[in-house]
Amino acid sequence: MEGFNKALGISYEAICWLKEWNTEAEIANYIPKTTRKVVDELINTSGMTLAHSRDFKRATPIFTLDDETVVKHFINPVQVKHIFLSHNDKMIFGGYVGWIHNADLNNTLSRIRRKYAN
Repeated sequence: MEGFNKALGISYEAICWLKEWNTEAEIANYIPKTTRKVVDELINTSGMTLAHSRDFKRATPIFTLDDETVVKHFINPVQVKHIFLSHNDKMIFGGYVGWIHNADLNNTLSRIRRKYAN
């Protein structure tokens, strides 16, 4: 597993999250370098929980990263904010935070936009 982590350049925790994805959304088989950094930042956001891929199709774009990965969001009927990363219309990451962590997620998204968006 260590060699796999080094080859992809992402944390063990990120690898574990990637393994938990389900198959309802079409999953990307390529993760651009910048997007790997963004996945790590999102995973380390307070309260971040893996999102079900069924909401991926409902998400709308909010900005695009330098590597053409699209950052999308979806707010469900109970106002829980979901974030998805998409490359070539395939899901790379999906997560959500509870209401108590919305400010943390918004701060993370602002930082990601400043650092990695075009």
